[in-house]
Amino acid sequence: MKVITPEDKIVKSKNSVFLAGTTPKNRKKDWRKQIISILQNKGFNGIIINPDYTELTNKLDYEAQIMWEIKAMKSSCVVAFWIDRDMPKRPGLTTNVEFGYWLRSDKVVYGRPETSEKCFYLDYTYKLEQKKKHVLTLEQLADEIIKKLTKV
Repeated sequence: MKVITPEDKIVKSKNSVFLAGTTPKNRKKDWRKQIISILQNKGFNGIIINPDYTELTNKLDYEAQIMWEIKAMKSSCVVAFWIDRDMPKRPGLTTNVEFGYWLRSDKVVYGRPETSEKCFYLDYTYKLEQKKKHVLTLEQLADEIIKKLTKV
């Protein structure tokens, strides 16, 4: 398993997942670290594209980050959304745009905790387009990622 972050060059693979979704301010409760661990424990041996920097910096080039993420999502086989929305601390506004952009593709898997706020529209449109309900745990999201990759 290889994890790619914005500091790295994007590697194209037939076994890759981009981790889209809300970014927590508290790095100790980072869902991306948790799902990477879950996927590793399940024997995942592909590429995980994590849009979060390993080192936080104040010199973030926002336009370069946007372009890196777009390129990374396009090159990935799966775009996995975990939307842990907490208004107003973590509204996930960028995530809404990304979700809408990718929703009709066959790349998307989507989950969120029960406590996530203001997600009815996302839930409804995901079910409408993908013909299934969103998942409620990171363990289930990891299973959906693996299932989706077996169909690629």
